Amino acid sequence: MKYFMFFLFFVVKDLEALSQQKEEIPYFLTAYKALYKKDPRAAALKWFEDARFGLFVHWGPSAAYKSGDWVLYDKKIPLQQYMDSAMTFTGEKWNADSIADLAVSAQMKYITYVVKHHDGFAQFDSKAGPFNSMNAAAHRDFLKEIAAACKKRRLGLFVYYSIGIDWTHPFYLTTQFYNAARPHYDSLPPQVRFKAKEDFVHYWNYVKTQIYEICSNYGPLAGVWFDPIGGAYTNPDLFDVQSVYDIIRRLQPQALISYKTGFNGNEDYISCEHEIKSITDLMRNVQGEKTAQAAEAAWQKNRTKIAELNTTMQKINWGYYESPKQQHKTAAQVMELLKTAAVNNGNLLINIGPYPDGRIVPEDRAALIEVGKILRENGFPKQDKINFMKLRSDTKKITERDLETQK
Repeated sequence: MKYFMFFLFFVVKDLEALSQQKEEIPYFLTAYKALYKKDPRAAALKWFEDARFGLFVHWGPSAAYKSGDWVLYDKKIPLQQYMDSAMTFTGEKWNADSIADLAVSAQMKYITYVVKHHDGFAQFDSKAGPFNSMNAAAHRDFLKEIAAACKKRRLGLFVYYSIGIDWTHPFYLTTQFYNAARPHYDSLPPQVRFKAKEDFVHYWNYVKTQIYEICSNYGPLAGVWFDPIGGAYTNPDLFDVQSVYDIIRRLQPQALISYKTGFNGNEDYISCEHEIKSITDLMRNVQGEKTAQAAEAAWQKNRTKIAELNTTMQKINWGYYESPKQQHKTAAQVMELLKTAAVNNGNLLINIGPYPDGRIVPEDRAALIEVGKILRENGFPKQDKINFMKLRSDTKKITERDLETQK
């Protein structure tokens, strides 16, 4: 009930400010003023198509374990132990200006920042629950900092929000309903209060409250980037995704929405991990035929839309990961990815996983700065706007990288 009351509170709050926000042209769309006045979302889509290149940032309390952002699930860390550790998170050397400057140096036009990953820790001042960076030792609103840095440099800001998994929320699903819903403990932790499907409404009200906060308190957004999608495909009766889309459309009319390769067809663009392709076969492999059919139906609705190829600067995982086998991409390899995105008529979103304290890994910084120099001299690879659908129609094999993030 308290999450629902918070949601109502934010619906009533700051209506005048929101009205003024809608009337202003978002700073990253000023060059698209005429189109914006006719259709804010059409202007954002044109801007996004022209943007070509963005910086993805996976970083948070999970980085302390140096084993990627699925560490809570993979190592079955006791829930309370993980949450207590997360609340000691400081990110003392995190610098949003440094992140944004790197994006500008690399000739990027936007940043996609993870504000809540699957561990449920919110990197903003959320009143929906206590598990966030303002209540943690950091006592910082990292979303506010990156929003200010992006606005200063006229970079569009996309907010990554894990809507499909929240391992620490008491009313998120259990593994009975979705295999990756919780770490596979021998017994459910006492913090998990989900007993039956009707309990999920508490989690969903929590989600809507946080989306309302994000869309109300951080200026104009370029978009919202949702993840992961397997649980939503498997439980479509619980995931009222359209109700969340409606909040975004109302509060941020220019904001683009992406949910992987799509949930219901009302997304603005598709974002594909490592390759621009359908995830139907992957969903069949890890979740079964029902989930595969849902993925295929969404793909058919969305496959002709603007595409984004998202992948990592590091070979293993998305969040910070130490291993003798870890490698980082060179500038030449990033340029090849830009060519791949171009022949697929799409953008490239390349991810960095900063150190636990927030510093950018030097290899990533150096490579991306070099990419920027190449792009300033030679420009971006030419996009193929004629033959790209042939590539999207091809069946592509499930890769090792797919299986790494198969949930």
